[in-house]
Amino acid sequence: MNRIKNFLLCLVLLALVGIVHHLWLGMSGASGIVTPASAATLSNGSAQTCNGTGTWHFVNPQANGVCQPLTVVFSCDGTLVDKTATVAQCNTNTTNYNTIQTSGNCTLVSAFNTAPGKVVLSNNACVSATPTPTPTPAPSPTPTP
Repeated sequence: MNRIKNFLLCLVLLALVGIVHHLWLGMSGASGIVTPASAATLSNGSAQTCNGTGTWHFVNPQANGVCQPLTVVFSCDGTLVDKTATVAQCNTNTTNYNTIQTSGNCTLVSAFNTAPGKVVLSNNACVSATPTPTPTPAPSPTPTP
């Protein structure tokens, strides 16, 4: 009977240690078992600019089959603009997004979603804005003597 009491006491102590350890890991934000998910964010191309019509293409080469739309933020003519790049192709490794377009003087600020991996600016084509020509004033007629 004494052995059973000692065994049960050891089980209770082990359970208490496990609970305290679990609570401690929960407060520290770290766990050896579960790694926190990290969102895919833009790894290159921030501060790319286009003054005109921009066509932007993004990929996530490490999505591991998690395919979500991508939020892309631009600063266009001094105003922050959010655009959504929808998924064009999704496979086990890479997410390929549809192109998105901007117009005006736009700078790429960020791109993100909650999928794993990273976001890469794959291509940026820019067609410069055509300046509006200023009319030249017609010469005034000179009086004839």
